[in-house]
Amino acid sequence: MKNKVVLVEDDNNLRKTFEELLDIIGYDVVRSYEDGGTAYVDLHNENLEVDIILTDFFMPVMNADELINSLKSINTYRDSKYVVMTGFDIESVYSCFPKDEGIQFLNKPFSAEELVRVLEGE
Repeated sequence: MKNKVVLVEDDNNLRKTFEELLDIIGYDVVRSYEDGGTAYVDLHNENLEVDIILTDFFMPVMNADELINSLKSINTYRDSKYVVMTGFDIESVYSCFPKDEGIQFLNKPFSAEELVRVLEGE
């Protein structure tokens, strides 16, 4: 059974590319959003069972830190794996999250191998 992924990426081209890549490497993108605010409202209303939430960091409406904190307050998403992607300075992104949250990070651009490694927790 494929892992279910929610993808949040504001760049349309990257979002489509990530959707295709995730499908190729064996993941099921069950929802895809262009901003954190829309993702939060939709996921909050649906209580969708997902394994992984893969999100860009800097986005319109709601950044990844706000999105993740909001989703973790909902029982359905408390145990989901969170992966934050960014093309910005990774150290400044790390500082926005508590150290013990278990959130994974990917620095854009990244390879398919890097994505698999992070998604599979290696």
